[in-house]
Amino acid sequence: MNVLAYASRALRREFRDGDLLTLFAALVLGVAAMTAVATLVDRVQLALAASAAEVIGGDLGVRGREDPPQALAEEAARRGLRSSRTVSFSTVLFQDEASQMATIKAVDAASPLRGQLRVARDGAGLQATIAQGPPPGQAYADARILEGLGLGLGDWLELGAARVQVSRLLLAEPDAAGGVLEMSPPLLVNRADVDASGLLGPGSRASYRLMFAGAEQALADFRPWLESRLDNGLRLVSIDDSQQGLRTAFDRAGRFLALAALLAVLLAGVATTLAANRFALRRTDTVAVLRCLGAHQGRILASLALQLVLLAIPACALGVALGMAAQLALVQALGSLLPARLPLPQAAPVLSGAGIGLLLLLGFGLAPLLRLRGVPPMRVLNRSFAPAPAPSLLAWALGLAAALGLAVYATGDLRLALWVLGGLAALAVLAAAAGALLLWLLRRLQARLHGPWRLGLAALGRRRGLAVVQLVGLSLSLCALLLLAVIGPGLLSQWRQKLPADTPNHFLLNVQREQAGEVAAALRALGVAQPDLQPFGTGRLLAINGQPPRQAGAGDGEDDANRPLNFSWRHDFPPANTLTAGRYWEPGSAVAEASVEEGWASRYGVKVGDTLTLQLADQARTFTVTSLRKADWDSFRVNFFVLLNAGAVGDAPYNLISAFHLPKGGTARLGPLVRQFPNLSVLEIDAILARVREVIERVAQAVQLVMGFSLAAGVLVLLAALQATAAERRYGSAVLRTLGAGRAQLRGAVLVEFGALGLLAAVLAVAGAAIIGTLVSRQLFELALTPPWPALIAGGASGVLLSMLAGWSGTRAILRTPPMLALRQG
Repeated sequence: MNVLAYASRALRREFRDGDLLTLFAALVLGVAAMTAVATLVDRVQLALAASAAEVIGGDLGVRGREDPPQALAEEAARRGLRSSRTVSFSTVLFQDEASQMATIKAVDAASPLRGQLRVARDGAGLQATIAQGPPPGQAYADARILEGLGLGLGDWLELGAARVQVSRLLLAEPDAAGGVLEMSPPLLVNRADVDASGLLGPGSRASYRLMFAGAEQALADFRPWLESRLDNGLRLVSIDDSQQGLRTAFDRAGRFLALAALLAVLLAGVATTLAANRFALRRTDTVAVLRCLGAHQGRILASLALQLVLLAIPACALGVALGMAAQLALVQALGSLLPARLPLPQAAPVLSGAGIGLLLLLGFGLAPLLRLRGVPPMRVLNRSFAPAPAPSLLAWALGLAAALGLAVYATGDLRLALWVLGGLAALAVLAAAAGALLLWLLRRLQARLHGPWRLGLAALGRRRGLAVVQLVGLSLSLCALLLLAVIGPGLLSQWRQKLPADTPNHFLLNVQREQAGEVAAALRALGVAQPDLQPFGTGRLLAINGQPPRQAGAGDGEDDANRPLNFSWRHDFPPANTLTAGRYWEPGSAVAEASVEEGWASRYGVKVGDTLTLQLADQARTFTVTSLRKADWDSFRVNFFVLLNAGAVGDAPYNLISAFHLPKGGTARLGPLVRQFPNLSVLEIDAILARVREVIERVAQAVQLVMGFSLAAGVLVLLAALQATAAERRYGSAVLRTLGAGRAQLRGAVLVEFGALGLLAAVLAVAGAAIIGTLVSRQLFELALTPPWPALIAGGASGVLLSMLAGWSGTRAILRTPPMLALRQG
């Protein structure tokens, strides 16, 4: 027996007959989904690594809320390294009646150390050139700033107490991708102009950087010296930290995409199992005949396995091609979330996608084939079939291991993979149990029915096992679709609706205590009913219970004793907060007490009764934690991790901060106030919210694209289960037609059967989507989502129609089979 020749001939014959088409389609879908996501993630990681030095504007540096000491730059120069200082902060710029949110970036003459600063001498950006940082009195502006303020090149712009002339159009700069959620376009100015503007007062929320560049060995020798002197809240900036905000945000998007792809692959695995099981059952008689003719059992199994391997090769190739096309669509959907210049796709994710196909085939398709080892030659005469031998149990264990491996590969997180598989398994078990119970009830009901209704429900009862499998597959795929198409938008809508019309959309920072009265009066004149100016202090967390503070998970030697800590104080309990533990101090109390936000408390392991030692100006003060709070960050009010009892703070230095609401377009009315007090910094939160919504919507579009593979895989599960019962349906319909049943009656029975199956699946899917959506909204998004029942029910009705259509189209050939031929084949 020539194994290869036999496998090739059999594969061509059986593929033309459609026996292996479902298995082929399942492999294509699984490979395509994982190739698309893996290729996209790989291209982004390569882009981030390739542009790392340019992204941070140097080779090494330090950053903090205070200007790094000059001694660091002097030591770098002694070692032959170049250095450059930058400071950046966000504020609103005003020009006559126009206003524009902007990120001010002040640089010195040495900037940039790495990368290129591209500017243009004309407003259209056609006369591009490479430049250093702007000289004093000049600024390089992003086109969005010019458009928002109605400025042109050569115009003058107010910058606090200073004025600068916009001399160049800013096209590209190093360190331009500070994060996906960068909320405003940049304005590049000279450091001397910012120092003269008065915008860098206490509480300005400015970020300082001192960057270094030079020879690799000199940098390697300089780094240990630099790390030993990171005090006063300074943190190291290295290539490893480049675009950390972008990495974090894309990791979240990538995790959503990976979970969507994982669902497609797991459903494709279920379809592979069903199709491989049907393939093995249909080969039972062939195996028995070959054994009677003297073929060795090992060669028989090898030929069958080789058929599946030969099938997997073109399936993986087609899946890889489809996945590469899909990742291009993902790039378009994610748009501005991705780096501007992505490298070409590499071979590694393509090979891993093909590996996924082989893993699907071996992990999910091996067990049915091993059952054929127990087929005796006597089956040719008595059609006996031995029970599954012990090795098949090992194969099923390998299948579960393959599922776990796929989950870990897709998510990159073992714990998350276990949660995903556990959740899917729980949903499948509940669907199976509910389906078995409802099918039992339908069997009791069918005796009271007649015609197609009775025949259709009887068919479900005769094939309860396969009916439950069909039900689980359809329920999972329909539930996934409802979660994506209904619950996802519902969460976004709920988040938007949670914010009332007067939600604060502006923050006013750096208000000095002597300015409080005039600023509050100005806000009232603008229509702010009750301006809330809260103290804003910056100190240092020195100790927790007398020990150096260290976040949970930090390595040995890592502590936060020099990290700046922002805090506030008040007498009354803050709005947009909920007391979760302990007691809040009484108004008028002078006891040194502190109230800590529970998320911050969890990171540092703080509980009620612990003590916090803080550096307030030149004094170290100890406060006892008497309460834990849960802050509603979605309220966009001013919230703090640490609140102190106002009666125990004393004369700690502070400025004031306020959050308030102005109608759309009202930002320009703040112009006179900022001109009167140039030290004030205004943040317009509308710009942040718009960017957040864009991120959510783009990620949702990308997830929807990948979820298309999941839906197709769910349909494949249903079709595979249909094919598994095709022979029995053919035989049953032939018997019924021999007894006098007409085609119309049988067609009606099929529609009843699959209508009932689809209805049960829809009920389970709708309930599952509502429960899962509610739990996810509360546990992860902290939203009280009310399930959108009309949309869920409409989606469930679509699932019923899909099931009926699939059942009708899959049984048309069976109904056309002559009764005598069907009986002879059965």
